Amino acid sequence: MKVKNTPGQVLRNYRQANGLTMDELAKILHCSKGEISLYENDKKEIGKIRRLFWSTIVPQFTPDMLTAEGQKSVDG
Repeated sequence: MKVKNTPGQVLRNYRQANGLTMDELAKILHCSKGEISLYENDKKEIGKIRRLFWSTIVPQFTPDMLTAEGQKSVDG
């Protein structure tokens, strides 16, 4: 059974595949390096508007990731 990637994991894979640092990706996505770290480690949920905007930049963000159901719960 294939485990579905969380938006944070997709973000990390995108950053690493493109040889970007957290600082570089943060500038591209208009947020802070600290936020990138929280998102990549699934410690902070990516808001709906931000997911929609980022889907225009990160092609691996799929339509199901644009809904709350597409994210892993940060509560555990």
